[in-house]
Formats: sequence, structure tokens, C-alpha cells
Amino acid sequence: MTRSAAPRAPILAIRSEVPLESRDIFETVREGFPLQVRAMEQLCERVSYEFQNPTLLLESLTHSSAARYIQKKNHQPVPMPWNERLEFLGDSVLSLVLSSILLQRPEKFPEGQLSKIRASLVNEHTLARISGHIGIGACLLLGPGEERAGGRNKDSVLADALEAFLGAIYLDSGFEVARRVILALYKDILTSSLTDLTQQDYKSRLQELTQGAFKEAPMYKVIAREGPDHQLDFSVEVLFRGHTLGKGHGPSKKTASQDAAKMALATWKQMEATGYQDIRGAIP
Repeated sequence: MTRSAAPRAPILAIRSEVPLESRDIFETVREGFPLQVRAMEQLCERVSYEFQNPTLLLESLTHSSAARYIQKKNHQPVPMPWNERLEFLGDSVLSLVLSSILLQRPEKFPEGQLSKIRASLVNEHTLARISGHIGIGACLLLGPGEERAGGRNKDSVLADALEAFLGAIYLDSGFEVARRVILALYKDILTSSLTDLTQQDYKSRLQELTQGAFKEAPMYKVIAREGPDHQLDFSVEVLFRGHTLGKGHGPSKKTASQDAAKMALATWKQMEATGYQDIRGAIP
């Protein structure tokens, strides 16, 4: 996926092919968002991709709040492009690539299960988790208000940005390159049991099990919050009747809670096999 072994130019360097209308924006972003620009360079290194048109990269990682903020700051007549349109494109590219992969799987899933598995592969939780792994949160351009509201760690914002990023790669280099990037991002997920993906809402499934057996819901507790504000990592544990069932990590509380619930489901199955001996003594 890497274009060449030659040293890379700065990600937002003013090159001859950069449109005149983008040059002021590049300068503003370099001066106002230096940490994010550096994170963009690291992101491209992680996914082994170098943009021919860095304007697409910038657009894919620009939230609408940042576009309005930069417009106001620079007294521009219209805001710079933000990632909404690229998100629309990336969603379609991602769905097409994953649909093709699922059809080629040896399991020969029926249509109904194919739809469920694909939905699990592209849901907000899965996309936010992949975004966290490759560091998209640190790259996002956000307006001050959205930054204060924790937008950098919102699953919805992270998921949208990943789709936009993939849409940008598609426009920059075409379908086959975008497909290779997607395959690399989903490698670990696609080598696991895909039938388990239909259970991606682990919190809901865990609550169904605990309430079915004991008419009680599990509790979630944030036990750690580490990293800078632009790249947080949350640790969450899930408890039931004083017993820790699982712990999880993620770029947001929501993602970490899902991760903890996933581990808790495995613990619950073991407890179920022994008649819930570990927790029956805690029954009031």
C-alpha cells in the first residue's frame, strides 16, 4: 500500500498540485492544530498509505465544528469542507468490500446471517474500536465546543471519521487500494468466528443473561482513565453481586464497557456450567 520507499514530505506541505484555495487552509491547520497534523502523519504510517491529494485526508478528519471554527477565524465566506460527504462514500465502499469478503467465506452463510454479520462489522462500536486502534481520535480537527464536549472520544465521531478516511483513500487511489487497507484493518476480526459478531452488543446480551437468571443487572465501573485528552484510554470493569466478571479497555467509556461485557460473557458461561456456585452465596 505504501507508494514508495522515499522519505515522505510533510503531510500538509504546500506542493504545486495543491489547489490555491486549499493553501490558506493548510497553513491555518498547520499553525492551529500542530498535534493533530503530526497524528495524521503517524496515522498514514500505521496504515501504510501516503495520500497523493492531502486535501482529501484533511477533509476526512475535519469535523463540522472545526470547519465552522476555521471559517470564522479566517473570515471565510464559506466553511472548509468537512467529513460528512466522505463518510457517505466510505460507508458504501466499506459495505461493498465486506459484502464481497463475506460471500467468499467457506461457511457459505445464508442471506439473513450475511446481513447480520455485515451489520456487526460496520456498526458504531466496531468502527470506533478500529479507529481507536489506529489513532484516528488524535487526528481529528474539532471546534473548541466539540473538544470540550469530549468529541474526540465519542464513538459516533470516531466511527464517522473512519468511514470518511476510507472514502478519502478510495477517491485518492481507487477501489483496489481501499480494499487492501480495509482488509488490513479488519484482519483480526475476519480471522475470528464471524458467527460471534452477531452478538456485538455484549452489554445487552449480558444484561439479558443476568436478569434471566437472577432478575438483576450488572454494574459498570470506570477504574482508570489514562492518556492525553486527545487520545484517552478508559478501563472499565463489570461487576455482578460484588464479583468482577470482566474488564475492558477502549477510547471511550462506551467502547470499554462493551469490551468488559465481552469478557464477562465468557466468565458467565463458565459460571453457568457450574450452576452459578460463585455467586449463589450472594443471593439475599
